[in-house]
Formats: sequence, structure tokens, C-alpha cells
Amino acid sequence: MKRILLLIVFSVSLSYTIVAQKISSTDVPTVVAETFKSKFSIAEKVNWNLDYDKYKAEFKVSKSQYSATFDKDGKWLKTETYLKPSDLPKLAKENLTKEFGELSDYKIEDPEKVETNDGIKYEMEVRKGELTYRIVVSEKGEIISKEEIDPN
Repeated sequence: MKRILLLIVFSVSLSYTIVAQKISSTDVPTVVAETFKSKFSIAEKVNWNLDYDKYKAEFKVSKSQYSATFDKDGKWLKTETYLKPSDLPKLAKENLTKEFGELSDYKIEDPEKVETNDGIKYEMEVRKGELTYRIVVSEKGEIISKEEIDPN
């Protein structure tokens, strides 16, 4: 029984390792690297990951932390900018207050600005008491989705 359990644990951990794998910049296809360089020419401290067939660069510009995702053909898919809660747009904070109460009633965690060809949105987790929600806010500050999640 212990062997079976160990085999299951090993298989599961191996599958997670394969899903998002750190890779060297020399393993990034030239077309992906060229698109990245043309879009983010002043990027610093670039680290690459391969997630199935998507290439994800994590990097800094000035003091801000970013990640950008590309397909295997070099097409840019999205850029995520890691924010402080205070960096969220005013309308987003106002609508969060309408939804959850005064700022002291809830906590914003891991806010990100997500840019795609479809536009800009803001994603974050909001904790209120024992509950945690995954929130998506439009560029105009409107709450697009609110999903309760398990915080563990």
C-alpha cells in the first residue's frame, strides 16, 4: 500500500514539474525571443518558463515586476504587471468598496494588471473575513467576475 501511495505522489509531483518548467534562454525559440526583445527591449533579469506549449518570461523594467506569455510561433498573448493594491485604478477601488464594504473590511492580495489583445483588466484575490474571492475588474473599474475560492 505504501508503494502505491508513493508512486501516486511521485506521479502527481512529476506532472506538476512538467507543466511549468524553468528553461534557459537558449532553449527559447528564436521567433519567441525576437518578439519578446522587440516588445520589451529594456527588460532586466529575464527568466523563462515553458508551460505546455506557452513560453512565459518573467522580468523587471525599472522596479516593476512583469510576466509576458507567448505561443510557440512568437505571438504575444498577454502581459501581467504585478501591482500594489494602492496602484489599482480609482474606479476599481470604489467598486470593490461598494461590493465588500470599507477598505478596512477586506484585504486585496496579489493584484495584477493583465493586458491582452482584448484589452486590459485587473485580477486579484479579495479576503473578507473567512472568505476569499477571485475578482476580475474591467479597465473601467467594473467587477466582471467574482468567484469564491478555497484559500488553501
